[in-house]
Amino acid sequence: MGYYLTYPLLPFSQLVYDMTRWLPGVYSFPFTYVWRGGAKEQNRIEQAIRTALANHPVFQIRVDGGGNHYPSPLKDILHGPYHDIDLKIKDEDLIIQAQISRILGDGKSGEILLDDIRRAYEGLPLEPDNYWGYVARFEQHKTDPHYRISQDWLINEFANTSVPVRPTTDRKRLFTLLPPKPGIYKSDYSDLQEKIQTFSEAHYLSYEGLFSLCTALAIAEYCGTDDAALTWAYEGRETPEEQPIFGSLHRDIPFQIKNIKSQISNPKSDLIREARNQIRSGIAHSDYPYTLTAPYNKRWNYAVNVLRVPDMEYEPKYAYALLDVEIHEHPQDLSLWFRYSATHYKESSIRRFASLVRKYVEWLLES
Repeated sequence: MGYYLTYPLLPFSQLVYDMTRWLPGVYSFPFTYVWRGGAKEQNRIEQAIRTALANHPVFQIRVDGGGNHYPSPLKDILHGPYHDIDLKIKDEDLIIQAQISRILGDGKSGEILLDDIRRAYEGLPLEPDNYWGYVARFEQHKTDPHYRISQDWLINEFANTSVPVRPTTDRKRLFTLLPPKPGIYKSDYSDLQEKIQTFSEAHYLSYEGLFSLCTALAIAEYCGTDDAALTWAYEGRETPEEQPIFGSLHRDIPFQIKNIKSQISNPKSDLIREARNQIRSGIAHSDYPYTLTAPYNKRWNYAVNVLRVPDMEYEPKYAYALLDVEIHEHPQDLSLWFRYSATHYKESSIRRFASLVRKYVEWLLES
């Protein structure tokens, strides 16, 4: 019998793992891919999928009761405790049905896996995934002085503030034993796509920064306050070695804007600069998982989260957050998807909130 080193799950994986004790299968998303004309090449495609999965260690793990994980080889790489992949033929097409828990990876991970499947299908080499090396470095970094500096900075910046982190819910009681029902509202920004791209490049402000700023302004107006905060998802993967890793490497970063009324009356450049500083400072201190760490997570788990998502659509059974603002970008299309808990918000409230976000985007883009 082999013996393996065990490591704590990465912060977001730990969050999902803990949630599965309340809702089994939570954060396990079903995806369906249609490989046009793939029926006649089923064996070749299946082998490509197996090769791609085997390239990523996280598909062969076990998690113990304490939230530690370790390598655990599978009899069949297509089926594990946190993923299932099935292939079916429909006419001339091959239907690939996948269900992968977010314990294993983040949104970027899905893009990495699809790219590996394509490369394996074409007979191209795959970049090695050093997941366990990343996890070992992540744990070792906790003893680094910069880790404590980041912790102190984040606590000082965000722990003693009571600004709203979401639009006021329609359901007065935030905590409920009812599984949150999912809702979605899609807001089209295609008419502003070119202006937004030009603005983003001119002001060195990413789409995440731009929409975080406008979402924070919308929260403040919705709640009738002069301050607002939220979180946004940073992709991470800052080194070439981290680029091919399938895992929860993304970081949940807090973002806040204060004294909004006075800032809006100043030149817009001041507010844009503040947003840019929030993004940069947040990234610089993101090695400490502040929003996912007790006791701070009690507040930030219910904050609006702004994130850019890959080109995949899924239909969750539950709402995993009170409100996520997803950025969907394509060459000729840009939209925001407001995924919300219909247990806590009426659709009319989300429409109103979305209109406020749009209002501030248009305001920023005005010359």
